Amino acid sequence: MRALSRLGSPVAATALASATVLAGAGMAAAEDAANEPVFDSKSSVSVSGKGKNAKVTYTNNSGKDLECFGNVGPGGLLFDLLEEGKKTGKYLDPDGMSEELKERIKKARESGQIANFEGDVESGKTTEFAFWDPGLTDDSFAPAAVALCQSTDGYVEIEVSPGFGVPAGLGSLDAALTGVGSSGSVARTTGSLGS
Repeated sequence: MRALSRLGSPVAATALASATVLAGAGMAAAEDAANEPVFDSKSSVSVSGKGKNAKVTYTNNSGKDLECFGNVGPGGLLFDLLEEGKKTGKYLDPDGMSEELKERIKKARESGQIANFEGDVESGKTTEFAFWDPGLTDDSFAPAAVALCQSTDGYVEIEVSPGFGVPAGLGSLDAALTGVGSSGSVARTTGSLGS
């Protein structure tokens, strides 16, 4: 399995150049995993703040040290991104995205509505992730996050934050859901709210 920390910077340039969410090489690491991703782990990802003040944190309760990467942005767009990954088996991978989704992501990036993050999280710890692109500039919505984390032995877990699946700009519903639910379970209950 490839280590994400070795791919971060060159991969970021590729992702930005192609205007996709994340680079395929980094995402392909999940395909190398020995197991299918776990969607209901005890770990969690959360987002606080909006726009330039957004912060993404991950609490690792997997029992393993993890390398993580993912996206922060509109909940509905992230939901669609993950759903395409479930269909293709290429989670958060531009190679597995439809042209329509790539275009939506490109527009969101140009509008400052989506950003990439990555970081390592030791077992039992909580870590704030660093953005490796310009980050969010649009503070008109409460962002959600989707994170793919993996260990060196092939374990992979995918976590979503509260607000995942909620279309950006729903006003009070958008704000209310930012603090509701637990990571992982939100994805299963908000599927009909995707944009």
